[in-house]
Amino acid sequence: MILDLLRHGEPQGGRLYRGNQDDALTDKGWQQMLDSTQNKTWDLIATSPLIRCQAFAKHLSAQQQSQLEIISQFEELGFGDWQGQSATDIGQDLVDSFKQDPINNQPPNAENLYDFQQRVLNAFNDITSRDVDSLLIVAHAGVIRVIKSHLLSLPIEKMFTIEVMSASCENFEI
Repeated sequence: MILDLLRHGEPQGGRLYRGNQDDALTDKGWQQMLDSTQNKTWDLIATSPLIRCQAFAKHLSAQQQSQLEIISQFEELGFGDWQGQSATDIGQDLVDSFKQDPINNQPPNAENLYDFQQRVLNAFNDITSRDVDSLLIVAHAGVIRVIKSHLLSLPIEKMFTIEVMSASCENFEI
């Protein structure tokens, strides 16, 4: 199976720890995603339910006449008290500590990283067991990091060492 992982483009409100806050894409974000998917097609498109992923996935699915599945488990990591805040608002030292050791330095009231990993991988294992030749997952940086950590056999504690750029579309054969 050919697997592509597409992160959403630029959302309204700029760079934030938005988690499951449901912000739409900017016009630039839409264009970024159009550019990343140009001349590519998929049998199945699976998407996060959040509007910054789902709206584009619905558009692409209709355009390509591909099957679409909205998967609630592909919602972004809940960042608790950091949700909706920038790294400047939170404090760069706290953000850096979290990225270096996300287990022991998680944001207050955030979703547990192991629970997040389990949620994402359960859905990933289900969707990749389907009988399709090509699959696009439209999701968030955290979801993509969990999937890539799994595919690359990296421990989840190191997921923040993986950079996932806005509207990046990465290809794997699984």
